[in-house]
This record gives sequence, C-alpha cells and structure tokens, in this order.
Amino acid sequence: RVHDDVQLDSHEYAIKIRGIEVARSRVVPGHRLAMNPGDAMPGLAGIPTIESAFGLPAVWIEEGARAEADALGYTVVDAESVVITHLTETIRRHADELLTRQETKTLIDVLREQNGAAVEEVVPEKLGVGEVQRVLQALLREGVSIRDLGTILEAIGDRAAFTRDPAVLAEHARLALSRQIMSGYVDGERTLQAITLDPTVEQDLAESLTHTGDGELLAFDPDRAHQLVSSLSRRVEELAAGGRRPVLVCSSRLRRHVRRLVEQRLPQLPVLAYTEIVPGVRVEAAGTVAA
Repeated sequence: RVHDDVQLDSHEYAIKIRGIEVARSRVVPGHRLAMNPGDAMPGLAGIPTIESAFGLPAVWIEEGARAEADALGYTVVDAESVVITHLTETIRRHADELLTRQETKTLIDVLREQNGAAVEEVVPEKLGVGEVQRVLQALLREGVSIRDLGTILEAIGDRAAFTRDPAVLAEHARLALSRQIMSGYVDGERTLQAITLDPTVEQDLAESLTHTGDGELLAFDPDRAHQLVSSLSRRVEELAAGGRRPVLVCSSRLRRHVRRLVEQRLPQLPVLAYTEIVPGVRVEAAGTVAA
C-alpha cells in the first residue's frame, strides 16, 4: 500500500513491513542515477550518493549528462527504476518475515494437489505446518528460492525421523537444492570465487560448538570473532574492487553458524558448505582468512 507520510522529507520515501520501517531513501526529480559498477572513470559531475538497493557508489545526473555517463562506464537508470529496484530488493531481503503460517499452508495445499504423496508423507505425518514454515524462512533468509517445495519437503521429510530442529532441517534442504543455489554464485564459466577459513580457525570454531536446549550454538571468543569478520570484510572489499563476487566456503557443520557470525557486518556475503559445491563447478581460491 502506498500513501503519503508528512514525516518524510521532500522526495524521500520509506519502505515498511507490518508498520515497521526497514528501508529509506530519496530520489532527485528531473535527474537520473548513474551507478558505478566498479570500473567507471571518475569525473562525472552531479550529486554524489549511494545507490539504495545494493550500496553502489552513484551520482544523480541531469538528463543531458546521460551520454557522458555512458561514455565513462556508468550504468544509468531513471528514478522510477531506482525505487522499484529498491522495493524489490527489500522484499527479497525480508521475504522470511513476509512468509506467514497461513501462506505456508497455502503453498503446501497447492503442492498437495500436484503431488499428494510427497506432501502426505511429510505433513502432518512427520512435521507440522509451523515447522515447515520455519525451515522455509531459514532458506529465504539467505536468499534461497523455495519454489521447488517438493524437493524441500522430501529432503526434510527424510531427516525428520532424526531431528525436528528447523535450522538443521534447512541445512538438509540446502543440500538437496545445491545445484540451484550454486547457479546463483558461479560466473559464465561456472567458476566460483571462494574465500576459505584458515584450517586452525575452522578447527577452533568447530570445537566451540556447544549443545543447549535450544540446539547447537557457537561459543567462539568474541575478540577472535571480531578479528575474523574484520579480516573477511577487508578481503571481500578487495575482491569487489576488482569486480569479483566472492563467497565464503566452510564445512557443512559450521556453515549456518558462520553465516550468523558474519551476517550483521556482511549481510550480502553468501556462506556455502563444501558439500554444496556441485560437480562441474570450478573453484578458484580467492583468499584465506584467519583470526
């Protein structure tokens, strides 16, 4: 729903989910946004800004400067496209919050009409709708499509006899969806730019895993965790400056814990398990980080 908000400045907009603001930005009327994809030449006149959806350095330019921006290597879009892209990306990033239990049930019911056996074997025989919802939310939280719900249910149904922990079940669903997941991170030559953890760090992380009533938790030294994330952040920035889009790869047991460790500072960095790398993908070493 779109409506006016007198609390916003002129030409400013906010995106809210259930009444809570999750994003805010502004546009400049009569201008286009020229985004630097990483290799554009400097010297473009305009109003410097940061592109709202992906955080790219950008410049608001007048209509007449478009040819110059194109020549310098900028990607130029109109203000309407800026808002639509920001809205789309915000919805994608918060898709897990938008997936309700009722919507989960609707998805399951639609699949039941197409593949009743696959559904009945899992819901409600092994898992409730709420448990399936939490698995799907865990996948969406990391940008994994849940379109192939049949494969997801089969994967978590096979594992449900051993655990009903949604976090653990989501990892098994990821493994079943590994080819789909991998397709989003390889380049045109099916190459994966992989940052890895120093073996000593990975071993120390594994040894810091503890079992509680809420499941398995990571009890890693906070100072070392800060050093690790800082080192990783620097490496990601170096690679991004060179036009490379890296992922972090670690053991399957650590994957979800490492993701939680880095997501606040590096929310857009994919964290993959070695077991999720499918045949045919060429892994290119993009660095090793330590703490």
